[in-house]
Amino acid sequence: MPLEPRENAATPPAPRWSVERRLAFIGDRLTWEGRINRLDLVRRFGVSPGQATADLKRFAELHPGGLEYDPKAKTYRAGAGLAPPSAPAAEALLRELRLIAEGVLAGDDGALAWPPAAEAAEPPLRPVPAPVLARVIAAIRTASALQATYQSFSSPEPSRRRLEPHALVFDSFRWHARARDVAEDRFRDFVLGRLSEAVIAGPAARGAEGDTEWNTRVRLEIAPHPGLAPHQRAAIAADYGMIEGRLFLRPRAAVAWYVKRRLGLVEGHAARPAAEQHIVLVSESIDG
Repeated sequence: MPLEPRENAATPPAPRWSVERRLAFIGDRLTWEGRINRLDLVRRFGVSPGQATADLKRFAELHPGGLEYDPKAKTYRAGAGLAPPSAPAAEALLRELRLIAEGVLAGDDGALAWPPAAEAAEPPLRPVPAPVLARVIAAIRTASALQATYQSFSSPEPSRRRLEPHALVFDSFRWHARARDVAEDRFRDFVLGRLSEAVIAGPAARGAEGDTEWNTRVRLEIAPHPGLAPHQRAAIAADYGMIEGRLFLRPRAAVAWYVKRRLGLVEGHAARPAAEQHIVLVSESIDG
C-alpha cells in the first residue's frame, strides 16, 4: 500500500524503485499490524540491518508522525500521523489474502507478518495444457495466428481451426482465448482446455482493433431486489458498496455475459424470490 508523502519543501528526492518497495512494505505493516521491526525488512528483502534502519528513517521523514520507536518493546509502531488505509489498499490486501488462501502466495510473502486464517470457496480448477497456453501467449505477443484443434461443445468431433488470439479472458470459472475464427471471420471466446495441437501459423491478419465487442464497454446498473424489506435492501447496498442504492459496472461487451452470470443476473432472475436473488439488473446499455 504505497503512501503518498506529505507536501514539504524539504522532502528528499523520490527514492529508487527498490527503496519504494521497502517503504510501501513498511507502510503496509504499520497500517495493518501497527508495528514493524528491522528484521522484517532484512528477512523480506535481504538487506542489511543498517539499510533497514535507513529505510525506516526515510519512511519517518516522508510521513512525519507516522512512525514511532518503542524502546521498551524494541519495535517501531504506527504513529498518530499515519494516514488511515484507503479503499484500494483494503482491496489489495483482500486480493492478497485470497491468493494465500488459494495456495498461490506463501503466507510469509504477504503484507502481514501474521495473516489471518482464510479460506476461498473456489470452483474446481479447469486444466489447461501447458503447451497450448505457451502457444496462445506467444501468438498474442507476436500478433500471430494459430492452427489448433478445438473440441466445441456443440459438435461431436473436434475440428482444426485457424485462430488469431489477441487476449485471455477469465470468466471466474475457466480461461478462454479471445480470438478471431478466421474461417467464420468472427471474434469469440475459445476455452483453453478444449484446445490441443496448437502451432504458430504465420502473422495474424486482424488484431484487437477489429474486435468490436472487445473495444466496447457496456453499462450495467444493479440494485437490490425490490422485493426485499428496507433493512435488507440497505444491507445489500452496503455489501456491494452501492451509492444511493445503485451500483454501476463497466465491463467489456465481450465479457458482460460472464459478469452477469457470475452475479446471477441471467434472464428471468428478477422473477426469482427476493430471498434468493438479492440483486437485479435495472438496465444495460452501451457505455458512452
